[in-house]
Order: sequence, then C-alpha cells, then structure tokens
Amino acid sequence: MKPHVSLEKTIQGANQQKRETKKSAAGDAAALARYEQRKQARLFMRERRKKYYRIFGYAALAIAAMWLVGALLWKGYNALKNAASREIAVMHLEDALKDKDVAALQTYLRVSDETIPINEKTLAPLFSYLDAHPKAYKTLERDFDRQRNMKHVYIKGLTSKPPIFTIKVFGDRYVFEPTLYSMNIHLNEPDDEIMINGEKVKGEPTKDPFVKKVGPYLPGAYTVTVVEADGEKRKKETKQVRLFGGARVYEVDLAKE
Repeated sequence: MKPHVSLEKTIQGANQQKRETKKSAAGDAAALARYEQRKQARLFMRERRKKYYRIFGYAALAIAAMWLVGALLWKGYNALKNAASREIAVMHLEDALKDKDVAALQTYLRVSDETIPINEKTLAPLFSYLDAHPKAYKTLERDFDRQRNMKHVYIKGLTSKPPIFTIKVFGDRYVFEPTLYSMNIHLNEPDDEIMINGEKVKGEPTKDPFVKKVGPYLPGAYTVTVVEADGEKRKKETKQVRLFGGARVYEVDLAKE
C-alpha cells in the first residue's frame, strides 16, 4: 500500500521549497550586486588612475617646458655676457694702444713665442704705425668682427693671412695674441749687412744664398736697411715695411736690378 501523505505536509514541503528558491534567488542577486559593485569600483579606480596619469603627464610637460625655457634663458644670458665682455676687452685694447699704455698691454697681450717680450722697445714699431695710420683702428675693428662672425678665420700656415690680433679666452677673460711676422730679405750679396730699425741683425740662411730670413716681429712699421761693402765704400739700401695684416712672411727686395 502507498504511504498516506497528509495535505498539511505537502503544503509545508511546497512552502519550504519556495523559501529555498527565494533564498537562492536572493543569494544570486546579492552576488550579482557585489559583482557590479566590484566592477564599478574597478572602473572608478581605472578612471582615477587615468586622471592621475594625465595630471602627472601635464606636470611633467610643464616642468620640462620650464626647464627648457630656463636653459634657453641661461644660454642667452651667457651669450650676452660673453659678447659684452668681448666688446669691453676690445675697447680696453684700443684705449691702451692709443694711450701707449705698455703696462696695460702687457696684461692684454699674450705672445706665443716666449722669446718676444712685450715692452716699450718691442711695441715702439706698433705705436709708430698707429700714429702714422689712424685708420688702422678701423682695420682692427673689421678684423675683430670677422673673428666674431666666423668659426675659422684663417688656415694656419706661412702663406695664410691671420688676424692682426687673435682674440682668445685666457682663464675668465679675453686676451689678444698678436701675429708674429717674419721677413725674407733679398740681398745683392750673401754677406750684406742687415739692419732693422737701426739695429744690426743676423738673418737666417734660406735655400737661396741671396735671401736671409729675419724675425719674428710684432705688428708695426719697420725700417729695413741693407749695407753692402764695396771696397772702402758702404752702400745702403733702405725700405719701409709695414707688418700689419696679410701673410705671416713678407718679401722685402733690396737687391739691385
């Protein structure tokens, strides 16, 4: 015989099943709600990170721009400062030359050859040339302008045409290196006597026995005299030579035709 199930128990079972179904549905809804909350939280954090990244990126760009502007301003300031210092140094050199201030020129001039001192005697030809040629200061200014505008003013070598005074940096200031000139003296006889500004000098022999090399000398005006012994007579040939610009080596022909 089949067991008899009362109506009351059947109803109770159905109610319990409904409650379990509701609990399951409620649990699913709660899980779904928690999932949505976590999803929204992740989206919120992602957007927040993006916002922070944008802020940091803008800040980095702003800092980089400020650094670049600062670097350009500093570079411009240094360029202006160097240009001003250079122009002041040129003015001081010109003033010292006009005033024949030997002590100041000993500070401003730097000679590559240590055997050539900067003193009143060695500067006298330069002073004489500038006194006789006031426009020479314009030549110096053009020379300085070319050095400022060009990276390489000349090619080193005996046949080159260097600046009369080359501007150089010495420590924390500008100095001027005068070009040292030499002269090839063409003689009538190999043993002719050579005098520069009234002082006897012994020229260096060259490949040509009738040509002697003298120098080096600072820029300036020089009187070159050749004395030829002709028996008891002494014949003189004299020429004024201006060592101011041009090639490092000047050809001075004092040989008779």
